[in-house]
Amino acid sequence: MTLGIIDVGTNSIHLLVGILGLNGRFHVLLRERDLTRLGDGGLASGALTRPAIHRAMEVLTRFAAALKRLGVDRVEAVATSAVREASNGQEFVRQVRRRIGIPLRIISGREEARLVYLGVRQAKRLRHPAVIVTIGGGSAQVALGDGVRLRYATSVLLGGARLAQQFIRHDPPRPREVVALSRAVRRTWTPVAQALRRRRWRQALASSATIEQLMMAAHLRRHRRSPEGRRRLSITRAQLGELVAWLATSTAKQRMQLPGLDPRRQDLALTTGVVLLVWMEACGMSRLSYVPGSIREGLVMDLLSPSKFRYTYR
Repeated sequence: MTLGIIDVGTNSIHLLVGILGLNGRFHVLLRERDLTRLGDGGLASGALTRPAIHRAMEVLTRFAAALKRLGVDRVEAVATSAVREASNGQEFVRQVRRRIGIPLRIISGREEARLVYLGVRQAKRLRHPAVIVTIGGGSAQVALGDGVRLRYATSVLLGGARLAQQFIRHDPPRPREVVALSRAVRRTWTPVAQALRRRRWRQALASSATIEQLMMAAHLRRHRRSPEGRRRLSITRAQLGELVAWLATSTAKQRMQLPGLDPRRQDLALTTGVVLLVWMEACGMSRLSYVPGSIREGLVMDLLSPSKFRYTYR
């Protein structure tokens, strides 16, 4: 069976196409990503804007053509925070279904955390209980599991783009803006960190494109060469603190020139960095390691082994 996966995120829209083999493996045929910025201008107001919807519809039309060209048998398409929280999110989903024919559905924040966990689980063998954090444009997800059971999962409105729209008004940011941002992030993270402190875990992992780029930027500030492979990326709390301090006083032009950071994500770097730094502080983490894995791989895992990977929460 040929499977198509579409992930409509706040920053990017992703397409993953592959063949589900009889051997239980997924053979990738195509990966595409478009930095559509569906949440631009609408996260603070609570409604998707017309320009953002137009961009998303163009990208999804192109992806639908690719699905048809590859003869996809089944399509799984999900929308996350930007659509989930928008007052016109349901109408956007209806437009996608009616005009393009993609069976888009909105998933909850907790389901998003579960799918991210499954995506990470297929990329990395979890020998010990691990906490995984991922920070997107509209929300952040946290999951704790040991490879046998997902024991905790939650989602909070701490996405990089959402916070940038809410708190950052100047370039470079004003100190009071950064202080207000940090305070709001700490208030939101506190109950999540308290819940995790009541549970046992030994590994601290992180995924998402902006986190990966922040780790790479911190690495390149100290080393001339990139590490051999993304799986070796990690960051200490001290290194992240230094990077966030620089981001808090930098201009957009300076951030666009930061090695390791996609210039198109320069406006997300500070807010995502603050969310990650406060997370590490609240949980008492000294180091975070990057791990690949996303909703898309999680959806594949659900279809490959629905009983084996249907985790329960405790």
